[in-house]
Amino acid sequence: MEKILRVEGKAFCLSPGNNVDTDQIIPGKYMKWLTMSGFGPHVFEDERAKSKGEHPFDLPENKGRTILVVGENFGCGSSREHAVWALVGWPIRAIIGESFAEIFRGNSAPNGLVCVDVAPKFRAKLEEWLRRYGEANVCVNLTEMVVSIGYVDGALGFKYDSCTMPDEHREMLISGQWNTTEALLSVGEETIRKVALSLPYIGQS
Repeated sequence: MEKILRVEGKAFCLSPGNNVDTDQIIPGKYMKWLTMSGFGPHVFEDERAKSKGEHPFDLPENKGRTILVVGENFGCGSSREHAVWALVGWPIRAIIGESFAEIFRGNSAPNGLVCVDVAPKFRAKLEEWLRRYGEANVCVNLTEMVVSIGYVDGALGFKYDSCTMPDEHREMLISGQWNTTEALLSVGEETIRKVALSLPYIGQS
């Protein structure tokens, strides 16, 4: 698989973007699909219908942007990996947010979706910058764990060098080993054997 050392591109905001659940990201009717592809056009489908063309995912100026800025507890609610598939299929390559729901984050890395945490003050500053300079280039650097915003229209960019993500997810992405089975095996056969032996035996009735 491809090593993901950085994600670079234009960004847009899902504001306020707090407590956005997976039911909002992808409607439940798509859970019956027996595929991992084709979800992209349906991301935030119900929310976009309510907004009548004013949803961030429908605004013409956001077309082709691959980095999403969100608030806190993004991806909460039911544990559906389809939400990640829909975002990746849009395509969203990275999400910058204050915090992420644990299961959503766990589903993101194995699908190559970068999710980094930033402080609320930086998120607010980034949103304000993007409102003023929408064409600014944004880079999420996983090697240095830095989010940087480029120079645009005579305005000097800035960077944030305190973004975080779980170490195991970062390692999966930068090494190209997104497969969760490979990640499990990497802990070593002895560790796996100890866990297996500690599990209760369930016989046939």
